Amino acid sequence: MSLPNIQDLSENRWFDEVIRSGWSDDLPMSGSATGIGGDMGAKNTDFEVEEVPAYSPSGQGEHVYLWIEKNGKGTPEAIKEIIKAFGVKEIDIGYAGKKDAHAVTRQWVSIHTPSDDNAPIDQLNDLGWLRVLRTTRHANKLRLGHLKGNIFKVRIVETTQDDDAIQSAIDNLRQQGFINYFGKQRFGFDGGNVAEGMAILAGKRAPHQKRLLLVSAVQSAIFNLMAAARFDKSGNIAFAGDVLQKINAGCFVCDDPQIDTPRIAAGEVAITLPLFGKKVMPAHGDVSAFETQAAQAFFAHWQADENAAHGAAFDTATLAKFAAGDRRQFVILPSLLNFIRIDTSCIDVHFALPSGCYATVLLRHLCGTSFTR
Repeated sequence: MSLPNIQDLSENRWFDEVIRSGWSDDLPMSGSATGIGGDMGAKNTDFEVEEVPAYSPSGQGEHVYLWIEKNGKGTPEAIKEIIKAFGVKEIDIGYAGKKDAHAVTRQWVSIHTPSDDNAPIDQLNDLGWLRVLRTTRHANKLRLGHLKGNIFKVRIVETTQDDDAIQSAIDNLRQQGFINYFGKQRFGFDGGNVAEGMAILAGKRAPHQKRLLLVSAVQSAIFNLMAAARFDKSGNIAFAGDVLQKINAGCFVCDDPQIDTPRIAAGEVAITLPLFGKKVMPAHGDVSAFETQAAQAFFAHWQADENAAHGAAFDTATLAKFAAGDRRQFVILPSLLNFIRIDTSCIDVHFALPSGCYATVLLRHLCGTSFTR
């Protein structure tokens, strides 16, 4: 088996859609092509997320930590109410990650304040959609990324398979993992974030935070293109020159695929693909050539689009002016994955994922094309 030639895949429907918008419902998936059927329920309570913090608050310090539960509202809405209730500035608030609005979510929020007054807590609880479940203190502000991951409980309705078939699909995901695509919500309505990100690379001005968000959509779209191409033709095996990551540890370059591929299957190490930017650990040899070819194919599409590019020259060096860069695991092995039968056509799926992984992508692998979120 060899690494794919990107141009050989250009006739696939998903190829053009990923380049234009970052996502395609036809992206290659691991496991059964049809899946177990079904889709996520429409209620907020059908999607529950609980943050797994990187550390526990000490109980002492300048920052009040709130363990909050939100129903039907996102993290930004909660932050606005916390600022109002505590009478602080936005800079005084910390959180580890943003949580979905159309869900029931639990997470930590920190507030830099000397007050232990319960009045702000009562004010927040009176909102109805927000509850403060616990308060404590810590010495430091909570920062973005200060979390290990998230635990999910998702209700899947209108499933078409019996328990044995569902268990088989669950077992396959446990053993083989799922492709760590960025979910389509990363790319905005109709995938418009990719086009806006390319416009920024071409010179369009935007506020700093918005610029980071939109340029990251470009990074994510290139990652999805590489991940789809690689899985479609090569599966989840190592090649000499791959940048592999020890689970929860550092990266190294693969010298012997015959040694490292069994370690991938055992969940000891994982293949990584680049998020192109200012500083990214490079792959070697044929792997480096594949990653470069994927980025070139992406930029070539936009270079030819006179409505988007305006004659600008695009390459990974352009991305490096706006983004730090990183490497991201290609395939994820989910933990705690199981299901509970609720009725004849409804199940609850439980699982945990590392920070930055999309629950909707795992569920698309599990359910198949019937999953629309």
